[in-house]
Amino acid sequence: MDETFGLIETVEKAAQIYMLTAHLPRINTITDAQMVELAEYFGVGYRKDFLNI
Repeated sequence: MDETFGLIETVEKAAQIYMLTAHLPRINTITDAQMVELAEYFGVGYRKDFLNI
């Protein structure tokens, strides 16, 4: 039960943060080349057709 309530609290906090920031403009501060570097460094797969490389 403790884990369930902990998860619910986490979701509630995430929703609150979203509601506080949803109206703000989203500015991408990372370049596609940097995203590729990060993905390769951490061994994460990514969709190459989403990036402008």
